[in-house]
Amino acid sequence: MKLPIRIVLLISALIIFSFTGCAQKPCIQCASNPEKVKELETQWQGLNYKIIELYQKGNLKEATKVGKDSLKFAKKTFGEDSLKAAVAYNNLGELFRLDKRFGDAEGHYKKALSIREKLLGKEHPEVALTLNNLASVYYAESKIAEAEDTYKTALKIMEKNPSKDNRSLVALIGNLAELYKSQSKYTAAETEYKKLLSIREKETGKNDFNYAKTLNDLGALYFLEGKYKEAGPIFQNTLTILEGKLGKDHPDLSVVLQNIAEVYKKTGANDKAKVFEERIKSLLPTKQAQHS
Repeated sequence: MKLPIRIVLLISALIIFSFTGCAQKPCIQCASNPEKVKELETQWQGLNYKIIELYQKGNLKEATKVGKDSLKFAKKTFGEDSLKAAVAYNNLGELFRLDKRFGDAEGHYKKALSIREKLLGKEHPEVALTLNNLASVYYAESKIAEAEDTYKTALKIMEKNPSKDNRSLVALIGNLAELYKSQSKYTAAETEYKKLLSIREKETGKNDFNYAKTLNDLGALYFLEGKYKEAGPIFQNTLTILEGKLGKDHPDLSVVLQNIAEVYKKTGANDKAKVFEERIKSLLPTKQAQHS
């Protein structure tokens, strides 16, 4: 069975490149010169935007080099324990994570976390974002217990700090659900997916594309559990929503069509499965369909 359609957290929603963070205090030489402070902040922001630009071009090595420059600049200009230094540690940690240098990423995230907890308090949303990033590294390192505990701590903080923009909360819930699913903790994963569906429904209704993707994830979870009677209707509902959004001939329908076909195979309805497999072939480019 193909993996479900997934909302990737961008380098944000929760693996995040940060751009915020007022300095705890500007350098002594600049404290009496607001214009100089503004100039330095603009210079520092320019380094951060350069990181994003290089990353988007696929130049991770150069992005990491600029990330190191940004950290050095923040520490020297705004202070080693400033919020801007925390931002720089977070960004560099993310670059290390992308490069699979998980030990380095963990160390930088922990430094960012320490600064943010000290300056903002342990219940601040920025602390939750950093915890999420750290948890994602733990997960990559197969430190599953640490990852779960850290995700849960971050989620508690976010739930205590409701926001009009729920992207960070949604991302966290999705991360925790995926962790539970990967560990075959299906009941716990189901709880998180249903929580996510409730948020989606309140925000955009049941005919939204993101709602459909989360619905598909829940159906995939039921499939893994062998609950085919539950999975089938959910995949069908997902298909209905996506057809309404994309049309009935869009290639992106192939994932959920394959999911439905797999359910039919598992329940012995092979003729029905073939109908959906033939439909998948009709959505593929001609050459690809010939070799499938």
